[in-house]
Amino acid sequence: MPLRRLAALVLASLPLAAAGGEPPDFAAEVAPILGRRCGGCHGPVDAESGYRIDLRDRAIAGGDSGAAGVVAGDPDGSALLARVTAADEAERMPSGAAPLPQREIAILRAWIAAGAPWPDDLASLPTTLLPAPPDASAHWAFAPLAPAPPPPGDAPHPIDRFLDVRLAAAGLSMAEEADPATLLRRASFDITGLPPAPGEIAPFADDVAARGAEAAMATLAERLLASRSHAERYARHWLDVVRFAESNGFEMNQMRPNAWRYRDWVIGALEADMPYDAFVRAQLAGDTLGHDVATGFLVGGPWDQVKSPDPVLTANQRADELHDMVGTKATAFLGLTVGCARCHDHKFDPVPQADYYALKAVFAGVQHGERPIPPPPGAGP
Repeated sequence: MPLRRLAALVLASLPLAAAGGEPPDFAAEVAPILGRRCGGCHGPVDAESGYRIDLRDRAIAGGDSGAAGVVAGDPDGSALLARVTAADEAERMPSGAAPLPQREIAILRAWIAAGAPWPDDLASLPTTLLPAPPDASAHWAFAPLAPAPPPPGDAPHPIDRFLDVRLAAAGLSMAEEADPATLLRRASFDITGLPPAPGEIAPFADDVAARGAEAAMATLAERLLASRSHAERYARHWLDVVRFAESNGFEMNQMRPNAWRYRDWVIGALEADMPYDAFVRAQLAGDTLGHDVATGFLVGGPWDQVKSPDPVLTANQRADELHDMVGTKATAFLGLTVGCARCHDHKFDPVPQADYYALKAVFAGVQHGERPIPPPPGAGP
């Protein structure tokens, strides 16, 4: 193709201002680029680096870097154009997406060179020009578990069929069945964390010989799961989740002489196979349900006993206490961290800042301290 014809095609593909004509039309050409390409990360839902592209004053002024976003008449001095044309992929915008087409870059350059005219009626870009906010409920973490039917196979237990498939893919096969003493030891350590007593080995071996390993293991597992040792072993996992400690932390780190009562309540709840919904209610509102000790869950976190005469510092200490309560409730019962919502909404989180402070208000009356424990229902005087 002759160079003269090629140059004519290039000029025809550029906005008029680049060829010496009128500047690009903001509403028809510039605003859709700003909204569609930049609004997902620099819009009302999430203003990354403090930069908003949907508000004229914020878009022109720039973000946290201090560099002007748009300098009228000076494309090369405008941070907006510098970021969309950056050679370094880590610096180039839009982040994590394909670079802007050359035609769109040319439109932005021509618009800025023409004085960056931005009409008053579009000083705030309409939401129709911005990407739709992500649907938090569609996030994988909130999707219900899908059934996973076991693959076909000869193994009698469905779990073994899954294992057979993975082992075969790795060129492996099942190991030989362990002897009764080994099976007993493995099950005991796994369920209770303790070795079996010497006197348990012979009866278990006899049961395997009489009924088979699968039936004998099922009976053994039920017995171990009902044991106090199993409750003590698995209570540790829950106590870790709820940040249980037997001292207050901070510089004084004084002991909590009655913290063991909550620990033992958790062990007892597991040993009694308490339904999970009752387990949750007791720890959140046990003082109304006859489980006063269970509410030790609410104040199990660190507690700064050293108060300050400065009312602002004292208020901050109290805010941190409540933040600990809210954060623990969410991670323990929702499997979700909500700490970010203490300061701002998150683009992908389903808990906005307003909901966070509504949760905080629920616990506003909870204080650290000691109180008498009433006798259990039906106990004598």
